[in-house]
Amino acid sequence: MLCGAFGATIDEAARRLDPPGGILLAVSGGPDSLALLLASAAWRRSAGSFHLPIHVATVDHRLRPESAGEARFVAALSAQHGFPHATLPWAGPDGRGNLSARAREARYGLLLSHARQHDLGLVLVAHHRDDDVETHLIRRSNGADLVVAAGMRRLRWLAPDVLLGRPFLGIARVRLARAVAAEGMTPVDDPANRDPRYQRARIRIALTAEPRRGERALRDLARCKMARDRGEQVLADAIADLEGTGRLRFAEDGAIVVERSVFAEMSERCAGHLVSRAVVAAAGTATPPSGEAVREVLARLRSGGAEQGVHSLGGALVAITSTQAVFMREYGRSGIAALSLAEATRKRGEHGMTWPAVFDGRVVLDLGPWRTLTGPKLVPLGALGLGGHRTRCLPVLLDAAGRPHAAMGAAAIRLGRDVAALDFKLLAPHLLKRDLPPPKCLTPPQP
Repeated sequence: MLCGAFGATIDEAARRLDPPGGILLAVSGGPDSLALLLASAAWRRSAGSFHLPIHVATVDHRLRPESAGEARFVAALSAQHGFPHATLPWAGPDGRGNLSARAREARYGLLLSHARQHDLGLVLVAHHRDDDVETHLIRRSNGADLVVAAGMRRLRWLAPDVLLGRPFLGIARVRLARAVAAEGMTPVDDPANRDPRYQRARIRIALTAEPRRGERALRDLARCKMARDRGEQVLADAIADLEGTGRLRFAEDGAIVVERSVFAEMSERCAGHLVSRAVVAAAGTATPPSGEAVREVLARLRSGGAEQGVHSLGGALVAITSTQAVFMREYGRSGIAALSLAEATRKRGEHGMTWPAVFDGRVVLDLGPWRTLTGPKLVPLGALGLGGHRTRCLPVLLDAAGRPHAAMGAAAIRLGRDVAALDFKLLAPHLLKRDLPPPKCLTPPQP
C-alpha cells in the first residue's frame, strides 16, 4: 500500500515536471519519515530499469540536543539502502515571529536549496491523513474559509521548478507506524509531538481521546477539499478567459494589471481569491494575505469608480484607478533583500539561460555572464536611491565596489548605456496560477 501510494505520487509529479530530475526525501527519523524511506526503497526495487535518483536529507533545526545524533541515525539507514544523505543545519531562531512557523519556513528553504543543487525536481515529505485533519482543525479554529481549511495538497509547487509531494496524505498515521515496526526499526521520538504547549499537539491529544471527533473532522475536511477543487476550477477558467480577452495581463516589470470591472462581475469569493493570488504573484511570496485584509481591498475594488488610491497588502501595492487595478511589488520600509551570487542557487530548467537564479521570488535572471565578477550581488534599484513605485523594485547587478553592470528592463535604461540588460523571465504567471487545475475553457491570450 505504501509503495503504491509512493509510486502514484511519482507518476503524477513526472507528468508536471520538465525535466523531472530526481527525488529528495525529507527524513527526520520519526516513524512517518522512516515509512517514507522504506516505501522509496520498495518502489525502487519494483521500478526495475526505470528509476529516478533518490537522495535523502535531514534538516537539523538544532532545537534539541539529540538532533545531531538523529541525523546520523538517518544517514546510516540511508546508506543501507544506497541513498546519498545530507544533513541540512538551520542556523537557529532569531527571536522573531512564531518559532514553529520560522522552523517550517527554514526547513522548506533548506530542502529547496538542496534539491536545486542536485537537480532533484520532487521533494517528498511524510505528512499523512492525521496531519491533514489536524491542519484542518487548526485552520478552522483560526476562522479560515473553505479553501484554506481544505488542508494540504498531495502535490504542490514548492517553487516554480520543484514540486512538494505527500504520498501518504490519504493514509493513517497508525499504518505508517505499523510498517516501520514490522521492519524492526526503532524510530526517533520527538517529545514536542505530545507537548500541550503546542496547538497541534493539543489537537492530537484531543482526537486520541475522542475518535468520533476525528471522524467528523475527516468528513468536514473532505467537503472542504471538494469545495476547494470546484472553486479553483472556476477561478482557473476565469483567469484563462481574462487573459484571452486582455482584461488581465502581465506587465514587463512583473506587475499584474486587471480591469477593475472584473471584480464586480465575479462572485465575491472568486474575486477575493483572485485578489489574494494577484498579491502573492506581485510580491513573490508563498504566504497569502489575511482574509480580512483581502476583503477590505476587494470592497474598494467593487465600489465603482469612487474608491481610488494605493493600498499596501501582503508585500504588494494595489494601485486602484477608475478603470483598473495594478498589483505590484512593494519596496517596503526596509527595502528588498540583496542576493549575493555566491549564495544564489541555480534554478532547474530554464533552457536558454546559462545560469538561472531567482531574485526576490518574482523573477528568474540569467546570471551566467556575470558570475566571474568580483563579489557580485543583486540589489533593487531603490537601494541606489533611484526609481518610482514600480521601477525601484527591479534588480540591478553590482560588483564588489558597488558599480552597476547589468539591470532588468526599465532599470537598465534608467542607469544608462553602460549598463547591460539582464535576460529575465517573470514568475508572476506561474505564481498567479500556482496549483490551479488546467482551465476547461481555453481562450488563447491576446498578443
